[in-house]
Amino acid sequence: MNDRELDQLIARANPFGDDTVRQLPTADAESDLLEDILTTTEPATRLRPTRRRRIAIGAAAAVGVAAAVGVVGAVLPKDSPVAPYVAPFVAPQPAYAAELVAVAEANDRILIDDPAWKITQVDEFTKDTGDMTFSKGDQTFQLKWFPAKEFKDYYNDRVTGSVEHSEVQVLGQKGTLFRYAKENFDSAFMLPPRGPSFVETRADLGSLEAYRDVLGKLKKVDVNTWLAAMPEEVVKPEKVRAAVDSMLAGVAVPKGFNKKPLYKETVIARYHLGARVTTAASCAWLDQWTAATKSGDKAKAAEAVQAMQGSKKWKILQEMKAEGDMPEMIWQYADEIAGKVKPESKSGHPAEGYKDGLGCR
Repeated sequence: MNDRELDQLIARANPFGDDTVRQLPTADAESDLLEDILTTTEPATRLRPTRRRRIAIGAAAAVGVAAAVGVVGAVLPKDSPVAPYVAPFVAPQPAYAAELVAVAEANDRILIDDPAWKITQVDEFTKDTGDMTFSKGDQTFQLKWFPAKEFKDYYNDRVTGSVEHSEVQVLGQKGTLFRYAKENFDSAFMLPPRGPSFVETRADLGSLEAYRDVLGKLKKVDVNTWLAAMPEEVVKPEKVRAAVDSMLAGVAVPKGFNKKPLYKETVIARYHLGARVTTAASCAWLDQWTAATKSGDKAKAAEAVQAMQGSKKWKILQEMKAEGDMPEMIWQYADEIAGKVKPESKSGHPAEGYKDGLGCR
């Protein structure tokens, strides 16, 4: 292979473009790379570089190898037994949405430092609320975030509802351990507020010792580690838009329906994202039906009835029905406004209370 062929090969391996590469701070990376080449005579296991060096080395390895090889050619004789070392490409860290980073940084990102415990359920996270469940076999360990301003009320409620409580240190903080009943080991632990939220854990693991053992394994992690630990069914921020669009496929929405609020980038379980999408569409149709019924617009009311009857074929609701009751709630309202079932409200009015029932905004 001649120099021109080598240059062409390297150019094809460059996914970033020459202009972008010229602006990268690769001088240190090239120096490190050259040092490795000159001091390595046999294949060896390389230590993982620091994050700062990893970014630079990744760029240099992918698109700046020609410069390093050029230096090596000038230093080493042609018959040198030392083969030029080409560092493997290291993918950059994922770039998460600024809104998610703000949410993640506002909370203590906590995992259980034990591979036997896996995250199995995650509700939507905001800057001061969240709900995560870990599982190991048939045991579960729940971890929740609440607004800091509500700490006193929650604490007093736990004191009143428990049979005993004591001070325990976890994650470098003093918190309170509660035991709820003498006949079982249903226990909870609360940490006082740090920032906009406070943390509570709860589980019944068969003994206080087992519960405290898990408390001792709690650890705080960075954003990327926390997100990487999420189960596959959790929709991560960068995939929310695509997931929403996919869920809306085949879902009838009224004219003027605004789907932008559905694109809110956050960490959310697929079921809860599906609920966000389907309730938004259902609420819009029920709003139309309610307004049309009051004004006497039979065409608009009939359109809403037809659309809600169609919800029984929405793929996302069919997917969700095995996991929760949201689909059944939507279909109940659909049948009420169609006159197919007796309304569940005391007044007997169809779809009464749907705003609270579906969480319409």
